[in-house]
Amino acid sequence: MITAVLVNFNESEKLRQCFKNLADFADEIVVVDLGSSDQSISVCKEYGVKVFEHEFVTFVEKVRNFAVSKAAGEWILVLDPDEMVSEKLKEKLKQVISEGQYQAVNIPRKNIFFGQWIAHTNWWPDRHVRFFKKGQVSWGNKIHSYPRVSGKVLDLEAKENLAIIHLGYETVSGFLERQNRYSTIEAENLFSQGVRFSWVSFLWKPKREFLVRFIRHAGFLDGFHGLALTILMMVYQLQAMVKLWELEGKEK
Repeated sequence: MITAVLVNFNESEKLRQCFKNLADFADEIVVVDLGSSDQSISVCKEYGVKVFEHEFVTFVEKVRNFAVSKAAGEWILVLDPDEMVSEKLKEKLKQVISEGQYQAVNIPRKNIFFGQWIAHTNWWPDRHVRFFKKGQVSWGNKIHSYPRVSGKVLDLEAKENLAIIHLGYETVSGFLERQNRYSTIEAENLFSQGVRFSWVSFLWKPKREFLVRFIRHAGFLDGFHGLALTILMMVYQLQAMVKLWELEGKEK
C-alpha cells in the first residue's frame, strides 16, 4: 500500500491538481492542514482524502514526521501541494517496491519557476528523499534539512521523465514573500548556533551565490530567468545577514 503525504496551507487549487495526478498511484492520501482559510478542507473531502489539523508552522520540516505518522501505507510518498509525479516516475517507484532492494529513493525535482523549467542555476537535479518505507526516514527540526535515512537509498538518474514536477514560484512577489520568511528563519537559526554578524559574511555570501549559481552551475543557460533568480538569491543572503545583525543588536 502506498500513502501520499502532504502538508498544506491555503493551496486548494494546487491540491486539486495534485490529487488528480495521484489518483492512479496512491492507495491513500493524507493531508496535514496548518489552519487553511481557503477551500482546502472542502477539496480534501471532495476527493475522499484523510485530513489532520495541526497548528501553523513556519516551515514544513517541523511537521513532516507528524504527517508521516498518520499514514497507513507501508510505502510513503511525500509531496508538497505544488508538486506532481511524472508517469515514468510512478512506474519506477512501483518497480522499486516489487524488487525490494531499496528502503528509500532520492528523486530529482524539475523546478518550474516563473513559467520556465530551471534546468541550471543550481536547481537541477535538486534531489530529495521523497519515497521510502515507513519508519526508515525522519526529519530534523531545521529548515531545508536532509532527512535521516535508515537502509539502502536509490539515487535516481537526473532525467526529466523521472522527476517530481515542482510548479513553484509563479511570480516574483511570491518568491520574495517566501524568501522573506525563510531568511528570518535562517537568521534565527544562525543566531541560536552562536553565529554573529560579520562584514566578511555580509560581503562574501551574496558573491558566493553568484559564483555558484550563475557561473559554476551555468545559470546563464537559463537566460534572464537564471540571472533574475541568482540576483534574488543574492538578496536573500543579504536579508539573512541583516536580520542576523538586527538580532545581535536586540541582544545587546
